Amino acid sequence: MNPTRFLIVLLAALLVAGTLPAQTTAYPLDDGTSIQLPDLTITGSTLTCDVSYDAARAVYRYAYTLNAPITNLAPVRSFRIELTGNTARTQRDSSLAENIRRWSVKQPTTTIPVGVTSPDLTQWKDCSVSADGWAYCSASKWMYSLAPGGSRGGFVLESHQPPGIRRAVILPSIHGWYEALNAAPASDAEFVTPLSEANFAVQTTTVGPSEITDADLYDGGGQQPAEVNKFLRYASPLDNRNKVPANSSYTVLVYYGLTITPSTFSASLDGVDITSRFHPTPGGADALKISIGTGTTKLHLSVVGSKASGGKGTDSDTLTFLPQ
Repeated sequence: MNPTRFLIVLLAALLVAGTLPAQTTAYPLDDGTSIQLPDLTITGSTLTCDVSYDAARAVYRYAYTLNAPITNLAPVRSFRIELTGNTARTQRDSSLAENIRRWSVKQPTTTIPVGVTSPDLTQWKDCSVSADGWAYCSASKWMYSLAPGGSRGGFVLESHQPPGIRRAVILPSIHGWYEALNAAPASDAEFVTPLSEANFAVQTTTVGPSEITDADLYDGGGQQPAEVNKFLRYASPLDNRNKVPANSSYTVLVYYGLTITPSTFSASLDGVDITSRFHPTPGGADALKISIGTGTTKLHLSVVGSKASGGKGTDSDTLTFLPQ
């Protein structure tokens, strides 16, 4: 297989990613032969996120860590995070910290504005926002890709928008294919079906800047009057009883009311105090990942806030997670 022709076919494949048949190790050529290429399986790769809120700047900081399990069959080359929104905004925001950006590609004005920070401007310098409104970061050369068993942190997005659950895509390095093609006998045959690493992409979710409305939030139920019930609201989960996979994790997204008293906030997970893992700020939000085992897990949150009348009220919610 001619490597130059392979590159042309691969670029064309990127335009139709997601429409190709299932993964296979045998790739047919138009001369009736086939070539064996290594699987680029990266199943189990994750993109975790820690969220903090700078009340003085009204800015959320999303710090990402890319994780590649030892069972991966190829290095991880890049990831993408959905930033699509509904409201038109100015995309350049000087109040958001960043150390890298490619402004030659203009995303839709409804894309949520972000500052983009890469942990390494030598090895991971291809980071920005794409023309379809997704943040992305990619190793600048194949040898800098994340090897199986490794993790890399320091990828940061800053935004004025609060956290929500966003789609994310993790992609493998295709260097293994190049090596196999270079070792194969020279041929002018073409692939019957264009190659694409998208066949091996991990479609997942992470936490990221989101355009959340009141209608998107769950109030936890229970308290009266209704204004007290809004001292604690949730973008995830959206019910107080939730079926979840056993031996997994779950990200809770809590939104704080404008009139809460932070010092009164408390949280416990199955009776264990975890208040310190939260950062209650009036009008702010928190993202907390909790572990789910095989038994019922209960997260209890409580906070005092001021009512419009000037009086005080306590919003207290218990979120129950039922392993399946």
